[in-house]
Amino acid sequence: KMDSKYPYETICEESEDEWVSMNRYCLREKMKSKSRFYCYILIISILYGFQYYINNKITPVGDQTAFLNYAKEFHHNYLEFGINRYLTWSSRLLIESATLFFSVHDKLFIIASIIASFFLLLPSKKLCPNLPWIPGLFIFIFLPASEFLSAGSIPTYINYVFPASFLLFSLYYRYSDKWWVQCLAFLSFVFAIMNEQLAVYAFLWIVFELIRDWKVITFRYRNILYGLVSLTGILSAKFSPGNTLRFEKNVESWFPNFVHLNPLQKIGLGILETGDGIFSVSFEFIFVFLIVLVVLSFYKKNFISLILSSFTLFAILSQKFEWRNILFTLSSVSKVARESGTFEYNVVYFGAVIYNIVLFMMVMYSLWALSKVSDRLWIVYLFGIGLIGRLLISFSPTLYASSTRTYLPIMLSLFIITCYFLNDVYIHFKRSKVIK
Repeated sequence: KMDSKYPYETICEESEDEWVSMNRYCLREKMKSKSRFYCYILIISILYGFQYYINNKITPVGDQTAFLNYAKEFHHNYLEFGINRYLTWSSRLLIESATLFFSVHDKLFIIASIIASFFLLLPSKKLCPNLPWIPGLFIFIFLPASEFLSAGSIPTYINYVFPASFLLFSLYYRYSDKWWVQCLAFLSFVFAIMNEQLAVYAFLWIVFELIRDWKVITFRYRNILYGLVSLTGILSAKFSPGNTLRFEKNVESWFPNFVHLNPLQKIGLGILETGDGIFSVSFEFIFVFLIVLVVLSFYKKNFISLILSSFTLFAILSQKFEWRNILFTLSSVSKVARESGTFEYNVVYFGAVIYNIVLFMMVMYSLWALSKVSDRLWIVYLFGIGLIGRLLISFSPTLYASSTRTYLPIMLSLFIITCYFLNDVYIHFKRSKVIK
């Protein structure tokens, strides 16, 4: 018995030592991987954030020069300026204060834009678990700095990409176990929903998760809190004295006929303009999104989705080459509506709207068909709230003056969806290699 006891103990001790050694090795590798990830997104954040500063130096136009004059007028009292803007121009109180501050301190803007970009990329492992480096590349395509210049690089960034970065962080990290991350996520959310488009986008996002996760008590109360905050942002935008005054001035400056249009006509114009921007003008991210859909359709052997996504991609490409197709006609109708400033009740206008809706439905079908069964409703819904966020501009007289920056909600949705699908493409690619 004594002879058999010692070998047994020796084997157990050796096994335990191996287990401890292996555990330490895995822990070190995990820490190295985490360090590499943070180092990577920091480098990307520097490259992404710094380009807005460069653009500001190249094209210091739009509201940039006006804000420098406001700083002198308000003696650099940034909070007082934000309150004044809330009463006389815009409901984006803290965003307006931040815009004034960074317009004056443009060197600090570099740091702020890098931090915001870092926050934007923190959820990368949640967006694309198998390829966490992809979101860092995609932000240059889905949120291109060149599309956020219309009111000056710094003012446009602070009003749109800056809050959007914090919104994405807050939505993905509000369930964190760490109290300080929860506080940071909440503060980020409060700042982000001061942009009215993002407030609606966030509210619709939270409502979905509130219903889906109703049985999880912790999630329920947190979602109710975030839902109420986003609703407050919407109500603030609706009843802000400044927004009312701004509306009147914008009608006079940009769209005199706007007050004579009914809600149906405004939505019709919004659909025509949104469809024209996505399908006819078409941004680079639309191409990337559709290419990923085509590739995934091929891997999953979903021929209906392959045909629909390929048709949409070909139609957009042919429009780029100025070949006459249905998108040429839709773009022409949108141009006529833009120039006339009205939506006529006739077959041409309603036909164009229906065609755009059909194109959107084709994309939504592909999203439904290619998503995992558990994610189908969410992915289609996410695309839908992106469209709704963009279509909000239908009720603003700056429908045609706001340029591409108001496509931000659909940019965010397609950014998330494309990361999700590219992760799926990678999984299918790995499986096909294993089978071979």
